[in-house]
Amino acid sequence: MDAAPNAPRDDLRVVVRPLPKIVFFYPTWLMSAFCAIFHGAPGVDLFWMVVFFVNLLVIAFDFNEERSLILTLAVFSGLLGSLYLGWLGPISTWAMALEPSMNAVFYMMTFVGFSVIFLFVWIKTRFDYWEFRPNEVVHRYGIFPKMKRYSTEDMRWDKTVPDVLERLMLGTGTIMLTTPHESHPVVLEHVMRIGSIDDRIADILGVKRVVERETSQA
Repeated sequence: MDAAPNAPRDDLRVVVRPLPKIVFFYPTWLMSAFCAIFHGAPGVDLFWMVVFFVNLLVIAFDFNEERSLILTLAVFSGLLGSLYLGWLGPISTWAMALEPSMNAVFYMMTFVGFSVIFLFVWIKTRFDYWEFRPNEVVHRYGIFPKMKRYSTEDMRWDKTVPDVLERLMLGTGTIMLTTPHESHPVVLEHVMRIGSIDDRIADILGVKRVVERETSQA
């Protein structure tokens, strides 16, 4: 039996699932599992601390292109300066002598805690997501499905990458929807595979324009 004429086709649909910022803690999550397995190896505790604080830096600040370039130059200049002045060796010796200590139970509990949170995040994205179709954008949300529909007429979407480090870590970016039916733009943050998602949305709205053009010529 043929599908109904107005039935939506899966190839004319893009599903967008915005993510919370906590997903960028996955390096700490993975490092916790590694340290739980190899606890007792030299430098493991210090390495975990470095990964954790770098992760906090990523979460705390938005690194646009200018800030990322400044940070890279600052780190590179600091390393060169320390090497030139002979500070690199003493600094490394001092850091290794700190010997922070966490046991295997700490690492395992950290790994399990993040795992539970990530599981709930994954479940949430199954019940709160957006669908882009040729004629409408649908926001589906709630355990008992609710939805809000937006016409693509006079709708504009913009893709931005506010944080370069987050783009490098998970390929994420932000989609902003502007529609005359809402007083403020709708912001979808931390969308994974932002490049391919943006291309697919353009293809879908392009199909809509072709269909309208053919209809007007009929």
